[in-house]
Amino acid sequence: MRRITFVLLFSFFACAQLSREEQFQAECEKTRKRSYLFMVPILEKHTTSGNTEQNSLVWIGNTELDYKKCMSEADKNQFNLRSN
Repeated sequence: MRRITFVLLFSFFACAQLSREEQFQAECEKTRKRSYLFMVPILEKHTTSGNTEQNSLVWIGNTELDYKKCMSEADKNQFNLRSN
């Protein structure tokens, strides 16, 4: 009986990922990386006002704010169980 209980508990904890925090953090990092990789070069080449530095700085500021919000959401989801 003890062996069966041990095997069941071990298999449960081995297979279960208890939080979605890591998944959210990976998505935050991916979004941030893509933002810098793709959008900043586009903003440096094409602007409506001609002020490329300001457009890039505004985009970088918005990206960092979104990153902070995303990481905050990841921290909030630390104890939420995964559905899959």
